[in-house]
Amino acid sequence: MVRTYTSKINQMDGRLLEWLRHQPIGEQIGAIHSIFDKVVNFITNDGTLLFSLAKNEVIQSPGMMKTLENDLFSEMCSTLKSTKEIYLVDYNLLNISDWQWDFSNAALWNRGIKPRWQAKHEPTCYHLSQLNHFILNNGATAGIFPAWKSFTYPDWEVPIATRKDFYFSSFLDGLNQLNQEIKADKLDTFLLKFAGLGIGLTPAGDDFLTGLLATWKYFEAPLYKKVESCSAEWLQKLKGRTTTVSYFMLKQCLEGQLNEALLDVLDNMDSNPIPHLQRVLKIGSTSGTDMLTGVSVAYQQLIDHKEEIHNGI
Repeated sequence: MVRTYTSKINQMDGRLLEWLRHQPIGEQIGAIHSIFDKVVNFITNDGTLLFSLAKNEVIQSPGMMKTLENDLFSEMCSTLKSTKEIYLVDYNLLNISDWQWDFSNAALWNRGIKPRWQAKHEPTCYHLSQLNHFILNNGATAGIFPAWKSFTYPDWEVPIATRKDFYFSSFLDGLNQLNQEIKADKLDTFLLKFAGLGIGLTPAGDDFLTGLLATWKYFEAPLYKKVESCSAEWLQKLKGRTTTVSYFMLKQCLEGQLNEALLDVLDNMDSNPIPHLQRVLKIGSTSGTDMLTGVSVAYQQLIDHKEEIHNGI
C-alpha cells in the first residue's frame, strides 16, 4: 500500500483559495510546471493560472501557498517530476503524487496595489535619491543594472567589457526608447523591447517592467492608464516572448497583484524603506535589483511629469 503524507499549508493567497472553491472535488486541477529547492509551480489544466507551493521563507506572491514544514517539502520535491498531476481531493486538501497538503487552517493573504487615494506619499526627489543610492550600493551588478546606471548617470564611464555585452546595449537602447516614447506620449513598443530580455526564470527585462508598471499603477499615472487600456493586446504578445513564470508575473502586475516585498517598498518609501528594499534584493539573483530599477525609472518619470505640470509645459 502506498503511503500518503499529509502536511500543512500555513498561508495562502486568498484569491487562490477563492479559485479552488470553484473547482470540482476529486478531479485533476492542474499539473506541476517546475520544481525548485524552495518553490514548486503548478499550471492549471486550461493554462490560465500559475500557482505555487513554497517554503515559508519565500516572499509571498500572488497565487502562492506556503508551508512551515520545510523538511517534508524538500522530501516531496525530491520525489516529484514535472507534468505530475495535482488534485483537489477535498474542500481543503490538495493531492500531489503521494503527498497531501491541508489548507483548512491557512492564514489568508489578500494584499494588492491599493487604490490611489490610499497611497501614503507622493514621489519626490528625496525618495528617488534614496532609492538610487540604495541600488548603487547594494544592488546586483548583473542584469539590467549596468544599463540603468549608464542611463541614470550619463557621466559614468562604462567599462569596455560591459559595453561589449549584448544585454547592456539592448537594455540601454530599451531605456532610451522608453524615455523617447514617454516624451512623445506614445507607448507603442517599449514593453516588447524589455519582455523576455535576459536570462533565468524571470528575465531581467520582465523584472524591470514589473517594478515600472507596479509603480505607475500604484500612483495611477496617466501613462499606466494607456498601458492598461491595451493590456489584453500586450499580454497576447508577451506569451511568445518570455517564460511562463514571467508572463504570469506581468499579467498579475497589470491586475494589481504584486509580491509582498515590492508592495512594502511602495508603501514605505516615505518612512523607513531600507528593510523593505533589502528584502526585495532577496528575490532571485538579480530579479530584486531589476525590479527596483523599474521603480527608479518610474519615480523619475512621475517627478518629471509633476514638474512639467507645475511649469505649465
